Amino acid sequence: MAIGHVRTTQMQLGHISNLRHVTAYSPPGITVEAAKYPMMTAGILASTDAQEYLSIYDHPESWCGLNRETILAMRRELYRFTIPINARAMEASDFVEVLQMIALSVSPVAIEVETASLPPRGLSPLGGQLPASPKVKIQKVEIISDPEISKVAENITQQDLPASESAWKLLDYEYSLDQVARLMSVGLLGRTDSRRLVPTRSAYKAVIDGYINRSLIELTEQPKTSSFKIYSAELLDENFTVLLQPGEPRVDYLRIERTPDGIERGASFERVRNPTTDPKTSVFGDHARFSSYRYLVGEQERSHITVFHFARNSKNNILGPWIVRAGVDVALESNPIELDTGENANMVLESILTPSLTMWREGDPLLDHFSGAYTTIEHSSPLTRFS
Repeated sequence: MAIGHVRTTQMQLGHISNLRHVTAYSPPGITVEAAKYPMMTAGILASTDAQEYLSIYDHPESWCGLNRETILAMRRELYRFTIPINARAMEASDFVEVLQMIALSVSPVAIEVETASLPPRGLSPLGGQLPASPKVKIQKVEIISDPEISKVAENITQQDLPASESAWKLLDYEYSLDQVARLMSVGLLGRTDSRRLVPTRSAYKAVIDGYINRSLIELTEQPKTSSFKIYSAELLDENFTVLLQPGEPRVDYLRIERTPDGIERGASFERVRNPTTDPKTSVFGDHARFSSYRYLVGEQERSHITVFHFARNSKNNILGPWIVRAGVDVALESNPIELDTGENANMVLESILTPSLTMWREGDPLLDHFSGAYTTIEHSSPLTRFS
């Protein structure tokens, strides 16, 4: 039976006394977290209250204009109703089917679970993802509403295609990165005989890498940009400045963050030999690249992009790499400053970058990585001055 035609599914594991029935509502949202392979912790993100705007709680594309406190309040509402899953065997199969049905839904899904207790709501960081409320171990789950299954997603996920090809198709249909990663995470993308549950964080990485590889192919015959463009925007008190300059498609990401202990720096350079970067910057760089390549594919042009990300404090770290992806999107939607030479671009960067361009040049490893990383003519590109 096709997933889209299953209305309710139940799962029962063992017997625990003092269980109670809890009705909850998923935006829809799921999460798969690594444990000891092949075991993973899979869960449904759901609120015990029927919130009016629940559908946007796990759909960041709808967060335009919301402040940090509102976003965190939404995420605090979402418990993680979880159970251990054997990722290799895709068992318990009934619960996997529930996860897949929720991942395919395009509207909130009502569930009923059996659990011993509900902990107080609070925010738990999920490495490389948005935070959510604490885990709630459940013994039984039943879908009690009629999920609105995406026919496009259902059709694509039923095809025996490489995961990267399916992901590209979904993104081409304007599915978000979060939606596509969700489908991959619950084993709905890839060759049918090799599908497995994977940690959601790993699913993001796989989708982004596949998208970039396909984008490079799509951009091969597109014209190079002939000018220098500088975009800049603020998001949740963080600054994103994006420089586009003539060159082959490539996206480099630089980060400066103010922390209680001082200044923290990070740099992630694309296609540089032996790159050394911390895990946080590496993940943030992936999400900056995703937004940047989506822009290049949409504009049908080749360009070398550098993202300057200034985080004024560490309070937004709990939001994970989403803020980078969203910040680059907001910047690239702004009106650019267009310039004809690299020297002029340097002058503008000097005047608008936060902090100053001098601070971005300071210190190792930035200078080491910039040295020789760019093929430029002196005084023609703003980046020659880093080397």
